[in-house]
Order: sequence, then C-alpha cells, then structure tokens
Amino acid sequence: CLLNALLQERENKLINKLIRCAGFKYPMASIESLDYEARQVKKNTIVNLASMGFVKSATNLIITGPTGAGKTYLACALGIEGCRQTYRVCYIRMPDLMRNFESRRDDLKDLNRYRKRIGNYHILIIDEWLNYKLSEKDSKMLYELFEQRCGVNPTIFVGQFSVSEWHDRLGGGTQADSIMDRIVHNAYEIPSTETNLRKIYDTKKLRKLMEDIEK
Repeated sequence: CLLNALLQERENKLINKLIRCAGFKYPMASIESLDYEARQVKKNTIVNLASMGFVKSATNLIITGPTGAGKTYLACALGIEGCRQTYRVCYIRMPDLMRNFESRRDDLKDLNRYRKRIGNYHILIIDEWLNYKLSEKDSKMLYELFEQRCGVNPTIFVGQFSVSEWHDRLGGGTQADSIMDRIVHNAYEIPSTETNLRKIYDTKKLRKLMEDIEK
C-alpha cells in the first residue's frame, strides 16, 4: 500500500544518509560480494556478525593481517550492514583520528565535544590501527575514548599488527594496560588470510583489460 511504500522510501533515504555520513573507504562494499574461499573464513562467521549481535553486546571486533588481505573492505562491508540496520557508523583512519585530536588540543571544550561525538557512534571503525607507536598524550586521548565506549558501543579495529604487539605500540606502561583492558577482554578476532587479495583482484582486472584491448 501507499503507506508502506512511503515508509520504505523514508527508510531507504535514512540508510543512504547513514552510509554517506559514515565516510567509508569502500562505500559499495557488501557482505554478499565477499570471496569467502579466498579469505579462508567461514561464511557463517561473517553472516552471524552481519546480524549485528556484536553491536547489541558491545563486543569489539579485531581484524588484523598483512597489507592487501582485504581487512578494510571487510570492515566497511560490516559497517554498511550496520547502516542498513539503521545504526550510526563512523569509519576513520587512525592518523586522521589522532590529527583531529591534536588540532583541538588547545581548546579543551572542543576536544571533549569531538571525543564524545566519536564515542557515541553505534559502530566505530578505526582503520590503520597502531600503524605507528603512540606518544603518552595520544594514548591518554585514546583511553578517554575507549573508556566512554567500553561496554556501550563496539569498535572495529583494523590493522597489520597482532594483538600481542599492541601494548608496546600503545606506549607500554599502565596507560597501555588500561586501554588494552577496555578493548581485548570483550573482543572477537576475525581470522584474516595471509593471501594478498588486492594483488589477486588487481591481476584479474588487468588481465580482463588486456583481453578487452586485444579483441
């Protein structure tokens, strides 16, 4: 009926807005397009995660692996699925997150306002997680962020370094202990392949292009 059509149109507009505002690196990523065999991950695992149960339980997700393993695409696919279920999602690279913190450091009110806004997203995806070691002041800002999100909203961590290396890259000491305590005790680690999926897909695209040119 007309009412149902109008409600569906309104929901579609909301979903499109959520996806657009999330700032995904891959805004067209989807669970349906994942190559589970190449990723060496069970389809049921990802399908279950796509039901967004991890959001309801505020369980963090950890996606680690080498460059080109498709970590970011997977995180975006899960984030977009969250948008489809009308959750507010934010995708941000860690260098950009820390740069945003730094630019507000002289204005405490603006800094806290930004941190609270980031902390309130239903799903926060931090890409390039701990690609470089943090200073003590950077670690303190992250502690405040994860203190706010802990037990309330989940974060998806995407990076190349295994969890065993995080403590040192967070600066070590009690500050790193506190951050780790708020992340890993309620987290699910998604297995990541060692295969360079980017290289495989780029090779396929190049081969198809050459075939089209030679026709």
